[in-house]
Amino acid sequence: MASIKKISARFTGLYFNLLAFVLPEKLKKDGFNLFCTPFSKGLKPHHQAFLMPAFGEILEVDGNKIQTYRWGTGSKKVLLVHGWASHSFRWKSYIKTLVEHDFTVLALDAPAHGNSTGKIMNLVIYERTLSAFLEKHPDLHTIIGHSIGGFATTYYLSRNPEATIQNAVILAAPGKVEEFFAFYVQFLGLSNKAIRLIAEQFEKELHQKPSYFSAINFAQHIKTKALIVHYRGDKSTNYLDSENLSQVWKGSTLKLTKGLGHELKSEELLQEIISFIQ
Repeated sequence: MASIKKISARFTGLYFNLLAFVLPEKLKKDGFNLFCTPFSKGLKPHHQAFLMPAFGEILEVDGNKIQTYRWGTGSKKVLLVHGWASHSFRWKSYIKTLVEHDFTVLALDAPAHGNSTGKIMNLVIYERTLSAFLEKHPDLHTIIGHSIGGFATTYYLSRNPEATIQNAVILAAPGKVEEFFAFYVQFLGLSNKAIRLIAEQFEKELHQKPSYFSAINFAQHIKTKALIVHYRGDKSTNYLDSENLSQVWKGSTLKLTKGLGHELKSEELLQEIISFIQ
């Protein structure tokens, strides 16, 4: 299966490299859309069985219907923000414990993920989704984001310095949009011309160069206290991104873990997070 995926990726890369010369405008749009399309990870029956009883309001954001969730009736609200090609079920191990510690747990499925609609997703779209959700929950106490959910959380906090969120927990987050470009260059074998054209479309669509989207730059404008967590051996995102982020994020604490992988799920870590946010 892995070899089939590699062969398919290489054929896609060859196709894009050819388009860069013969139909550059098509390459721009197709490449940008590919970069913004999450790998399918559909909801299974046991996922829905857990999520459906917690269904909350549906938000309309950019024409997408965003499914939200709610567990518990605690005195403090915490929002859980999942990562790429994921959904809110990934927080199952967190939710029960947070509810037991007097938190009302809120979550949402990002556009094109889980029970939400949409075809594409990127950092800007995710930030707009968070902004729309938090307009309805201005009394949020804590936000916990995993992977690109952590990156989007950092972006949101930098754009909303007036937010009264007391704590942020950033789990295994990437540090730069440019890292996604580097991944696709390696995974698809894209030529310099192809990647340059896709970057041009990125700037056209999002009104900023890829280099603008840097967690280190965003963190300089954030006043919220933060716990930044990463596994040293993470193969999906680089722990150095979190190390560098902690150096510029005032009021942040860095925790580098051992043996937890990219998902960062353990009872010990969860207890540390709860101690930090209470």
